[in-house]
Amino acid sequence: MKHSIYGALAMLAVALMISVPMSQAQSSVRAKVPFAFSLEQTSMPAGGYEISHIDEKVISVRNLETGQARLLIASVRVQASQDQHAKLIFHKCGDQYFLSQIWDGSADGIELPASKLEKELSMASTSFSDGPETVIIAMK
Repeated sequence: MKHSIYGALAMLAVALMISVPMSQAQSSVRAKVPFAFSLEQTSMPAGGYEISHIDEKVISVRNLETGQARLLIASVRVQASQDQHAKLIFHKCGDQYFLSQIWDGSADGIELPASKLEKELSMASTSFSDGPETVIIAMK
């Protein structure tokens, strides 16, 4: 009886050790962003990025080449009407890009508030065109 209890506990411990790294690996996705962009008043260079959930409300955006990282608080959640793929959505105003939304592959994404510069450029561009372009980068 003792041996079967110890055996069951050992199996449970092994299962937990295996499942924790797997669940952590699923919480991060990567993307190759071919242009520099603004993220909450910070200029981020072009390159590979890893987006990971630190917890339910905090997201890390890290440049894989430079190690530069920003922590974001997911204050505005958006819900998709259909199944979403992992992607980054940027607004392009003139020749500048602004990260607008992060979708991690679930039905929920986060929307980042527009910076003062993005609002100014967006208002200026609506005078000359249909407004800012939307650029989508797939993540894996």
